[in-house]
Amino acid sequence: MGKKLLVLGAFVSVVMFVSCTGSKKEAVTYTPEEIANAGQVVKYYDTSLALLKNVVKERDVNAVLGYMEQQSKVQMFSHIMSPVISKKDSAAVIQPGDYFGDDVRQNLIQNYTELFQSRGQFYANFNKYLSLLKEKKTEGIADLLNDNYELSVEMSECKQNIFDILSPIAAQAQQVLLVENPVKEQIIAMKKMSLTMQSIINLYARKHVEDKARLDLKIVELRLQLDAAEKLPAIKEHEEQTEKFKDFLSKTEEFMKIVQDIRQKNSYADEDFETISSYGLSII
Repeated sequence: MGKKLLVLGAFVSVVMFVSCTGSKKEAVTYTPEEIANAGQVVKYYDTSLALLKNVVKERDVNAVLGYMEQQSKVQMFSHIMSPVISKKDSAAVIQPGDYFGDDVRQNLIQNYTELFQSRGQFYANFNKYLSLLKEKKTEGIADLLNDNYELSVEMSECKQNIFDILSPIAAQAQQVLLVENPVKEQIIAMKKMSLTMQSIINLYARKHVEDKARLDLKIVELRLQLDAAEKLPAIKEHEEQTEKFKDFLSKTEEFMKIVQDIRQKNSYADEDFETISSYGLSII
């Protein structure tokens, strides 16, 4: 799916920042409305992350496609249900509030609508495929498989678009909410890196349609984020948080090495996907 995002010109309007000048950092303050808006943005962001982890499980999608490829060569089951997701969260993400700009809301609604539609059609196709096998019919099976290849990419693309839309906005909102937190830069850095790792996992999961160029760009992005995070100074009197941050950086470095080894293989392997799936949003 070659969808192009609309220009997200409303990024800056989500939260307002007070610029600092001079060698000393001035105290930054926000209005109650700015703080309330930032809280709503982060709430929507957290709800989205929780939903996106379950709405489309790449492991299940690849298993369905693999099963369809084998046709009647393996024992079949009669029906499969799509993963259960929260109706409350689904309703919330499809109706973003005015704490986002118009362009952002339009993009979120568009991508979530297409994600849910593609997901529903993917599992409907699979159940139709199972019915054809049960009736020992072959006509239409290849079309269903090809359609599900395309739908699997559409679902992955929608998820990635949502990540890309929300990530910079959420980072701005977190700056507002954490303005008085001495370890705010470390917290925000961890959230950024965990989301980039999750993007790499999602892109690698496209077993049947690889996007190597985009995957490599995300790997470079993570490397830059990690290098910047490693330069952040230790915060005195916050040893526990500092140690947690160091542990996170070590895990990110592990992830980088694993992903680089995988890229050198230049091929997909289920065991590699299982290994990297334990990182990303799972470690934040």
